[in-house]
Amino acid sequence: MHGRASFPCVCVTRRSPVNVPCPHVDIGFHSFIDTLLAQQGLTRRVGENRPKPSISLYVCRYYCRYPAQPCRTSVDAPVRDTPQNNHVFPTFVRRAAVIAGRRPYIVGALGTLLAAAVLGVSLLTLVAARDTAIRHAHETSGNIAAVLSSNILHTVESSDQSLRTLIASLDKPAIQTMNADVRHELLFNRTAISQYVTGMGVTNEHGQLIDGCCSSRHHWNFSDRDYFLVHRESADVGLYVSAVYRARSRGGVEALALSRRIDNADGSFKGVALVAINLTYFSRLLDGLNVGPSGITAIVRTDGTLVARNPHIQLALAPNFSKSLTFPRMVNQDSGFYAARSQTDGVLRLYTFQRVPGTPLIAVVAPALDDVLASWKTLSWIVGTSASVISAGFCAVVWLLAFALRDRALAEDRLTELTQTDSLTGLKNRRALDEVLRNEWERLERNESCLSVLFLDADHFKQYNDKHGHAEGDKALRHLAECITQRARRRGDCAARYGGEEFVVVLPDTSSADALLIAEGIRETLERSWHVQHGSEKAGLHAFTVSIGCATGRPGHGATLEQLTKLADLALYEAKRAGRDCVRSATTA
Repeated sequence: MHGRASFPCVCVTRRSPVNVPCPHVDIGFHSFIDTLLAQQGLTRRVGENRPKPSISLYVCRYYCRYPAQPCRTSVDAPVRDTPQNNHVFPTFVRRAAVIAGRRPYIVGALGTLLAAAVLGVSLLTLVAARDTAIRHAHETSGNIAAVLSSNILHTVESSDQSLRTLIASLDKPAIQTMNADVRHELLFNRTAISQYVTGMGVTNEHGQLIDGCCSSRHHWNFSDRDYFLVHRESADVGLYVSAVYRARSRGGVEALALSRRIDNADGSFKGVALVAINLTYFSRLLDGLNVGPSGITAIVRTDGTLVARNPHIQLALAPNFSKSLTFPRMVNQDSGFYAARSQTDGVLRLYTFQRVPGTPLIAVVAPALDDVLASWKTLSWIVGTSASVISAGFCAVVWLLAFALRDRALAEDRLTELTQTDSLTGLKNRRALDEVLRNEWERLERNESCLSVLFLDADHFKQYNDKHGHAEGDKALRHLAECITQRARRRGDCAARYGGEEFVVVLPDTSSADALLIAEGIRETLERSWHVQHGSEKAGLHAFTVSIGCATGRPGHGATLEQLTKLADLALYEAKRAGRDCVRSATTA
């Protein structure tokens, strides 16, 4: 066979590398080996036809996987495709790697989507953690507001009970006939020693103080106070909680009054009984609560005035909250929760409020949103950064792996192509031809179509080589291959070099008559090529002819692929006996 040679390759076994000629490897593969070595930063020494064992082992196994006579390093140590040598991974893993190598962008996109999904899950987790932190702050604030409301309610109820007892005692004849100092000591002495009670007293119908805890001789007039005016105008007010005012006793401290109306026997207005509570009481309640660096706790009235606040601000400087768009929620509901910016400092806070039953007082707990989410923000930075870095790294690895698998697939495709291509003519080689014939014959049996085969042989080619040299013979074979491909150019047609100067053309779905036309076209194309102006590539070529044998196979009648190829070979010999440079067709298989 002209144009083909073999080179020594290294087949590595358990024993040692042995230099054994491999007849299944084409001489053109040396350049491919050099390319693989260059990719690994290796070189082959001048004059050495043996590549590195790791590469030549792979190449020899790939080439010699299905040869009729596989390469052997020794009689008892054949190179086999054993699980220990080649099947490192399960079959499905290798198949998946091949598919991934064929579609690297899909693999990369899937990896990117997976990384994005991880980021999405991390984001949803962080959002859920944020909601949990806010919900926890609301629950904590609600508990604090409930405790505040309970404490204030207890104080209000105690004070109201004292007022009821005072009013009932004043109506008793025994109390009325007592000495004024004794009556004062009996009614007001315990109130005077209370820590946060500014005063307790009784006024007449004109607002004049009749008696009180501070002194029985003080005669201040409280007719201008809101509690006096309310009770004078209405008989069914019950317990009234006044607005904040400065007391006229005890140095003008800030206080609010709890008061009840006193009636005469006929139901007419007789006066007011009152208990004044120092605002320090409310401030002390709030001072013990910690709701964050920027959070606040407060007691406000339903009219929007501030009673107490932590951190403390002067009541004169505090705005009236009734003008706030969110304040009606506190007035119209017994309890609730909302987020809003403060009118005082503009900080976004989470307001939880609880109404003190039976009073116009509202307990408010409002931690700042930034304080509530401080820990969450730290966690989100850690989780977000980690997830982003990991996802980005995962994407990079997936894309690198996808392109690495692509390069591997391309290298395997190239290697497969080299094993199926004749290096001299560029046509398919004998191995590829056998596979095409088997596949087409199986398809023929399924589809009940027909298959034609052409056997071609260059006439007197041994004498041609002896006369013009093997180099000219190689050029002539390449020229003949070009003539064949000009005629056998359909999608399913396959032209192959069978060996030496012999060629085979496989023509699927081609009848005997059409196969004869194609064969005659090949012969005429070669014949005409000697009469046209030769290009530089064809310069110096000497004319030769070709003989062609045709055979067509159809399903049924017990025909086999071997019979078809044998008939085509017989038709070729018939063309030789007929004087060469002609086409002959065998009996239909």
